[in-house]
Amino acid sequence: MKNLRFSFEAIGKLTLRQRIAFMNAGMILGLGVILVLFINLAAPLFLANEISIPNTIILTTGTDAAGYPVTIIKETPAPAGYTVQRFASALPGDPLVVVKYLSVVGVILIGVIGFFASQWIARKSLEPVENISRTALSINVHNLRQRLDYQGAQDEVKDLAEAFDSMLQRLELNFKDQSEFNSNLAHELRTPLTSLRMNIEELASLPHKTQKDYYEFLGVTARSVDRMERLVNDLLLLSKGEKEIVRRPVFLGVLFEEILNELSPIASEYNISLKMSGEIELAILGDQILLHRMIANLVENGIFYNRPGGFVELSAHKRQDQIVIEVQDNGLGISSQQQMHLFKRFYRNPETTGHNGGGRGLGLAIAAHIANLHNGKISVNSTLGEGSTLKIEIPILFQPIDLA
Repeated sequence: MKNLRFSFEAIGKLTLRQRIAFMNAGMILGLGVILVLFINLAAPLFLANEISIPNTIILTTGTDAAGYPVTIIKETPAPAGYTVQRFASALPGDPLVVVKYLSVVGVILIGVIGFFASQWIARKSLEPVENISRTALSINVHNLRQRLDYQGAQDEVKDLAEAFDSMLQRLELNFKDQSEFNSNLAHELRTPLTSLRMNIEELASLPHKTQKDYYEFLGVTARSVDRMERLVNDLLLLSKGEKEIVRRPVFLGVLFEEILNELSPIASEYNISLKMSGEIELAILGDQILLHRMIANLVENGIFYNRPGGFVELSAHKRQDQIVIEVQDNGLGISSQQQMHLFKRFYRNPETTGHNGGGRGLGLAIAAHIANLHNGKISVNSTLGEGSTLKIEIPILFQPIDLA
């Protein structure tokens, strides 16, 4: 009994492919044994009947003078009063003919048995897959938290179930992110629309409207429309695909200087110094407008989430087959818990809520998306209270140009 239980445990550890192979091999072996037994048991019965036929040639076993077993051909005589008619086309009582007939019958029987046995093996082997399929069909958008939780042997079916559970987890997170995105988007659009509506109602309620009232209303309207336009442009940029970008040589020194000159007034307002360093003579192949937007977003973040008297340094260097651009500041920093959410759309760091930025939470998400469009990536290294370094790594798609 212990040996039998050990055998079943060993079979359970095999992969699905191995189990099907062993089961089919065992079935073929078993059917072969049945065929051999069928022929060996049935043939003597037919051969014995042949012996009773008059003038039949038969094979018998005997011994020679030395005592060794030999096969002897004998012919039985016809009983008295019988006349035997022979046919030249066949040997009477040929045992090979009997074996051939039995083989044909046996093959047909074994084929029928094998068909139903194969059906049983297939059904048993695919039973776990059918269970997974039934469970999968019961999962929809309302119960994405459900998992298959397959507890079978560690085989292909187990791998499939685990992959499906992993996919469900990703879908759940994606649906959650999408729901948060829609909620944040609705909030961002509702704010300027509410402002517009309130100002329209206020203007309409004034009994005697002056030119000043209209100018104030136009100012609020312009700011609200500008906010919605920037939000729509950001969302359109986030939906941009890799095929939509225009790749041209972009000189980093020129790009850095444009960005720092553009942001100098804001930096002066917050008493932040801007500087650049490193191998700024390098050039990369990319979309200049998008690269400008990506780096400017990171520099802006360094300005907004900094302290008076702080700095933001923009640098670049070549590392193997990549251009590495770094934006370093000595500002507020980001805790390790918040760093994993930093590049999500509409994400705002609760540790810096109410600080200078007051943005929509799209700047870093846009920067990460632009880096991805250039087959690159953005990473962050930050310590809360000490500052942050945001690193952009973009592959070199052609030999960098050295202006030195």
